[in-house]
Amino acid sequence: MSTAAQRMQVLVVGAGYAGATAAVRLAGRAAGRVDVTVVNPRPGFVNRLRLHHVAVGQRVPAPTLSTMLGTGVRFVEGQVTDLGLDTGRAVVAGPGGPRTVPFDRLVLATGSTTEVPVPGGEHAHAVGDIGAARRLRQALDGVGAGSDVAVVGGGFTGLETVAELAESRPDLRVRLVTTGEVGAWFTPHGAEHVRRTLGTLGVEAVGGRRVTAVEPDRVLLDDGDALPAALTVWCGGFSAPSLAWNAGLGVDERGAVLTDTRLRALTHHHVLAVGDAGHAPAPGGGRYSMSCQYAFPSAAHAADLLVAEALGTPDARPLDLGFTARVVSLGRRHAVLQPTDRRDTARGRAVTGRTALATKWFQTRGTVAAIGVERRFPGAVRWPHAAATRPVPAGSAA
Repeated sequence: MSTAAQRMQVLVVGAGYAGATAAVRLAGRAAGRVDVTVVNPRPGFVNRLRLHHVAVGQRVPAPTLSTMLGTGVRFVEGQVTDLGLDTGRAVVAGPGGPRTVPFDRLVLATGSTTEVPVPGGEHAHAVGDIGAARRLRQALDGVGAGSDVAVVGGGFTGLETVAELAESRPDLRVRLVTTGEVGAWFTPHGAEHVRRTLGTLGVEAVGGRRVTAVEPDRVLLDDGDALPAALTVWCGGFSAPSLAWNAGLGVDERGAVLTDTRLRALTHHHVLAVGDAGHAPAPGGGRYSMSCQYAFPSAAHAADLLVAEALGTPDARPLDLGFTARVVSLGRRHAVLQPTDRRDTARGRAVTGRTALATKWFQTRGTVAAIGVERRFPGAVRWPHAAATRPVPAGSAA
């Protein structure tokens, strides 16, 4: 801890759902014992849940981070180019040139981007970050009526993206290519609604096939077949940026920082990793899934650990997070709200119709509002616990 003013210097790298939440909660609860600095490559907040909307040209608000974070947090626009974990210095390249930011504790909240792990990945587009979504938008403008579009990946991102593309561009022939059965994660009622809705939108579902290469005008499949594709959108293979690995932190195969159950890096205990940037062991084994459902609680938990440390009341509690439901949009008129067990496995009967649509609307808009609420009322973000018998209100972090 800095000896001059005896205030802990905390650097938060990244200002998405996790980074922004950790920063405002820490600044608001530390009773003046912590100086919080946030570094982010751009001055505007990116609502990742709506990147597929950006890709089809919908207007998505981008609040300024300096306003969202408030006066209690110092915001620095730029990219961390060098992270000195032993020296406590980060070099940031920004609009005004390089600068050095000191830190005693580091919170990595760098999120994740899309990785295309097959030959020809340079020909594929994605919606994993704002830059990719904008490039996809430009590419869509250049695709003529009747052209073939392939969306690869049948997870939540793939489902939302393919439905949005098909709905916004009914003049295209849109295919969803996935290694498993389309909608397989859902319980039967939800899966049937997913497949029926995609069919109504004109999406051709190609399940049980793996893409082995991407070419400028087609995708190659593992059975030797090929599908025409004037445009390919890759919606799988998320990985963390290389910053953590380059700095010498222990990471997993996706580049996420390996942490203990308290979210502290295994190789450097003064570093915490939250959201998609971290790989923390879940109570039931494995890792927590990459999602806003993990981003908000992990950020809040990390902030609370640092608050306790700054106040001289060390907290060794592990993150205890249980899931309750997932909601997936299928265009602007359909959605599926799927209940889950605490380990994020689908259970029970899925909810569709207006209730599911309203829930999705609340989620995509409420995530931004949740950060503002946390800034004004530090400690507002709560979440269900894995061992609880009843869910604890999680607000818009659900």
